[in-house]
Amino acid sequence: MRRTALLLVAVTALAAAKSIVLTLDAPDGSISGLAWGGGNLWAVDEVSDTVYELDPNSGTVLSSFGLTNPAYIFPTGLAYSETYSMILVGFWDSGTNGYVYKYSFTGGFLGSVTMCGG
Repeated sequence: MRRTALLLVAVTALAAAKSIVLTLDAPDGSISGLAWGGGNLWAVDEVSDTVYELDPNSGTVLSSFGLTNPAYIFPTGLAYSETYSMILVGFWDSGTNGYVYKYSFTGGFLGSVTMCGG
């Protein structure tokens, strides 16, 4: 019984120790994916079809680029690959088809891959 009570106290103390250290305003209204890479925060907006590179300390937009996806698919995720020097944007259409579009860090389209039955 004492071990259970001690464990409960330790877990409660750890949970209370977590805190928000910084809050940033979103660069657009419908952010649907975030990634960390190159020392910066990256965000994709599903309505404007835009990828933003943000300063993680201030939230200032350092760069941005528009996506080249068809109108019927919507960005739902984002990844940064330093190894392959690219930003990967995940998309879903209105059904169950998934896609990954690949972009250079400056927004050049590098190709796409169809996934999940698409």
